[in-house]
Amino acid sequence: MTWRKKQSALRFWTGMFAVIGTVAAVLIYGASINNAVAKAGGSPSSASPAAVFPGTGTGPIPDGGSGCAPSPGAPLNVSFNVTGISSAPSSVSVDMTFGSPNHTWMGDVVATLISPDSTSFTIFGRTGSTTAAGVGDSSDLGALYNFSDVAPTPPSGGWWQEATVRGTAEVMTTGTYRTTGSGGAGATNPMPATNLTAAFAGIPTSNGTWTLRFTDGCQADTGAVSAANLTLTGGAAPVKAPVDYNGDGKTDYTVVRNTGGGPSGQVTWYTCYNGTAEPGCWQFQQWGLASDFFVSADFDGDNKSDLAVWRPAPATQAAFYIFQSQTNTVRTDFFGQTGDDPTVVGDYTGDGKADPAVYRAGASAGQQSFFYYRASSGTFNGQIVFEPWGQNGDFPAPGDYDGDGKYDFLVQRNSGVGGQAIFWQRINGSNAISNFVFGLATDVIAPGDYDGDGKTDVCVVRGISGNINWFYRPSTAPATLGFLGAFGLSSSDFPTQGDYNGDGKTDVAVWRPNADPTQVFFHVLATGSGAYSRFEWGNNGDYPVANFNTH
Repeated sequence: MTWRKKQSALRFWTGMFAVIGTVAAVLIYGASINNAVAKAGGSPSSASPAAVFPGTGTGPIPDGGSGCAPSPGAPLNVSFNVTGISSAPSSVSVDMTFGSPNHTWMGDVVATLISPDSTSFTIFGRTGSTTAAGVGDSSDLGALYNFSDVAPTPPSGGWWQEATVRGTAEVMTTGTYRTTGSGGAGATNPMPATNLTAAFAGIPTSNGTWTLRFTDGCQADTGAVSAANLTLTGGAAPVKAPVDYNGDGKTDYTVVRNTGGGPSGQVTWYTCYNGTAEPGCWQFQQWGLASDFFVSADFDGDNKSDLAVWRPAPATQAAFYIFQSQTNTVRTDFFGQTGDDPTVVGDYTGDGKADPAVYRAGASAGQQSFFYYRASSGTFNGQIVFEPWGQNGDFPAPGDYDGDGKYDFLVQRNSGVGGQAIFWQRINGSNAISNFVFGLATDVIAPGDYDGDGKTDVCVVRGISGNINWFYRPSTAPATLGFLGAFGLSSSDFPTQGDYNGDGKTDVAVWRPNADPTQVFFHVLATGSGAYSRFEWGNNGDYPVANFNTH
C-alpha cells in the first residue's frame, strides 16, 4: 500500500476518529467557548480603491426632550452596508445632506459614526456650545456637508469656525470639513479638528453595517437628513494564516480530541496561540462530536479563524455549524449532503469571508462534478451558487490562484500517461480555463502560498523511501519544479502546512503522533530560510486541524 493510498483518510479523514460532529439540537460547544482557508499562507493585499456606500434610513431627526442637553431625543440611525473591504480602512469620509426640511439651530445636533465592531467617533456635536446647558450655534443645517481628513486644517476647513460666521437661521455653508469633538461643559470655541480615519484604523474589518447616528439635544428645533454616503478605502489586509485563532497572522498549534468516547463522542479543540508563552497560550474549546468534518475558516471576516464543523446528512439536513469569533454567536447553515467534500470552504466572493462550500463528485466515472458555495456578498448574496467543474475520480484543490482575493476552481486528475497527474483550472470570474501536468495522480495536494506573492501555489506531497517529499509549482515561475524538501515521515505524519512565522509564506509542516505523549510534536520547516522548529502539542489519536486543507 502506497503512502498516498494509506493517507486517503487525509482526503476525508472520516474513516478513522476524525471527522467530528455536533448534536443538531444542542450543538455541543461546552462551557468554554473562548479561521482556515483564507488564502492558504496568506499575503498582504494591495489597498483597494475607494468605494462609496449609500445610506439607508434617512429622514427626520426626532426632537430633543425638554430643556437642552443632556436631554437628547431618540436617534436617527442611517445605515451603510459595507462589503468587499476585509481590512481596516486606510481612509474614511462621510457626507450628509440636510433638508426637507432644513434643521434649524445646528447647535442641537450631534452626528456620530459607528463601525461594525461598535467603534464610535463624533463627526460633530453641539456646535458652538461650551457649557453643559449651552444651546450652541443658531445657524441652520440645510446643504451637503462632507467630512474628511483631506479638508484643510482650520480655520479654512474648520466646522466650528465656519459656523461662527453664519448668522441666526442662515444655512451653514456647504463644503468639505474636518471632524470635531462635541461641545458641552469644558469645550473650547472653536473646537479643534480631529482625525476621522485614525479613529477606525484598529477595527478588524470594514465589512458589515456602519451607522451614522444623529441626535437632537434640545426641544423645538427640528429637521431632516435627506441623504448620506460613506466612502472607504481599504488598507493592506493583514496577513491571513490558516488556523489562526487570535488574528496575528500565524498558524496556531491546534488539535481536536474525542473527549466523549465512541463514534459520537464530544470533541475538544486544544489550541496554543503561536508565539504566546505557555500556559497563557492554551485554549480548550468544546465543539462537535466524533463524526463531523473540521473546516475551520474565517467565516465572519475578522481575520480570525472560526471553530467550524460540517455534519454529513441527507440533503436539507447536512449542515455547517460555525462559532463566529467576531460576535461570539453560533451560525447554522444547512448545506450539502452525505458524500460531499466540505474541505473546499473558502472566499469565493472576494469579501474577506470564507463561504460555506462543498465539492460533489459526479455519480459515476466520467460524470460531471460540482462546486457549491453560499455567497456571502455580491449579486447572489445568501444564495447557493454552483460551478460545474471536474468529474468523478478528480480531487478538488481550490485556492486563490490569480491573487484577486477570490477562490478559483482546481481539480487534480489522473492523466492516464505514466501515472502523471493533470490539473484543470478555472478562474473564478473570468472563467479562463487552463491545465498543466504536475506530479503523480497518487500525490496528496497541499496548497498554499509558498512563494509569498499573494497567490496560491499547487503543492503535492509524496512518500519516498519513508519520507514525505514536498514539490510545488510556484506561481512566480510556473514552469519551474520547486522542491521544498524531504520533511516528515510517511508512516505516521500528517501534513499541516501553514504560515507559522507570520512572514506571508506557507511553511512546510507536519504533525507527528506518538504513543509517548511527551513526544508528540508539530515539526515546521520555514519556507525561504529553511529554519527548523518544533512544538510539543497533542496526544496520540488527536487530529491536527491544519491537515484539513490537504486533498
